[in-house]
This record gives sequence, structure tokens and C-alpha cells, in this order.
Amino acid sequence: MTPDDMKQVMRRWASTVTIITTKHDGLIYGLTATAFSSLAVDPPMVFVCINTKTRTHPLINASGIFCVNFLTPEMQSISDRFAGRMPDTERFAGLAHHVAATGAPVLSDALAYLDCKVVERHLGGDHTIFIGQVLAAKKMV
Repeated sequence: MTPDDMKQVMRRWASTVTIITTKHDGLIYGLTATAFSSLAVDPPMVFVCINTKTRTHPLINASGIFCVNFLTPEMQSISDRFAGRMPDTERFAGLAHHVAATGAPVLSDALAYLDCKVVERHLGGDHTIFIGQVLAAKKMV
């Protein structure tokens, strides 16, 4: 992972909608998030802000991993699916996904992804700001 790899992927982020995924105790989880941004390119780091009341929050906190999946405009139904309009257990049903460095799910149809390990946590109101070091990144479309 180089600073140029990070820049190439971040150039693909034209939308504020992402799917944040994680894996904990053999189960996969995810949610739609708009509070995401690049933080640094050397070392490559990003942050996501996750509401502490979501089911995914304690799982990211416990697993220490997350993957940021960038969506295309045509993926609105996927965004809706992970925004709570479908039970947690059905969110990945029928969706092709794989893993990269951390084991967090990468949506196979995503525009790009950033696979991260949590390196810092900061409380911000009813959210936690998870800062992740990017271990793998790829533009897929």
C-alpha cells in the first residue's frame, strides 16, 4: 500500500454514500454511512463516524476492522438495504462479496474499497470516530 494507491482510490469517491462493513465472531455486518473521509496518505488513513446505537458500532469496536465500500449512483438499492430498511441478517443476501486484508466484507460490485484496521477511537457526541489505517485499497470499476 503506497500513498499513490491511496490517492488513486480516493479520486474515485464522488459520493458521500458508503457501505461500512465488518466481521466479528464469524458473522458479517454492515451499514450505510455518509460520515467518511480521507485523513492521511502517509500512512494511508481514513475515518468513519458511526452512531453508538447501531448494531454495527460495537462490532467494529470489538473486531477492530472495517471496510469502506464506495457505491455507484446505480447502487441506491444497496444503500437502502444497508440503511436499515432490511433486517441485519438479510443485508448480504444475494450480494457477491469477498475479503481483502482484514477479513471485513468487500462488496464485489463496489466502485472501490478501503480495507482498514482501527488505530484510534474518539467519542463525538452519540458517535464514535473510528480512524483506520488502510491495509488494502482497490478501484474496482
